[in-house]
Amino acid sequence: MNTAMHALDTALSSADPTTVLAGAWEALDLGGQVADAVTWDESSDELCALTAAQECLAARTLLPLPETGRPITLEAGDIQPGPGGLAPYAALLDRARQALASLAEQDVQLRDAAEHAAAAARSLAAVRGQ
Repeated sequence: MNTAMHALDTALSSADPTTVLAGAWEALDLGGQVADAVTWDESSDELCALTAAQECLAARTLLPLPETGRPITLEAGDIQPGPGGLAPYAALLDRARQALASLAEQDVQLRDAAEHAAAAARSLAAVRGQ
């Protein structure tokens, strides 16, 4: 998963808005997959996980579909146990928020997507009491 996370980081910091939007869409998709995967874990707050998944979906619906690439598939072993296991994904959602916010100066839809990404990052971070 480190290679995929690195690729998303690169896309989110691109100077090309289309690449940033595609990276944000993929990061939000991955965040939603992570939230879905941990929803029913014993150590998880189900409501926070469901909220994170909903916020990721809400943000993605405001973005254009990526023109190229394939969604990242989350593998069962990708998520580490404990509170720190979700930290890389919450941080990725926060970077997506930052990237969207930087594009959102005059675009209300992107500003709304950035706010959903921020809510998703907060909720995912709270799933395991981070």
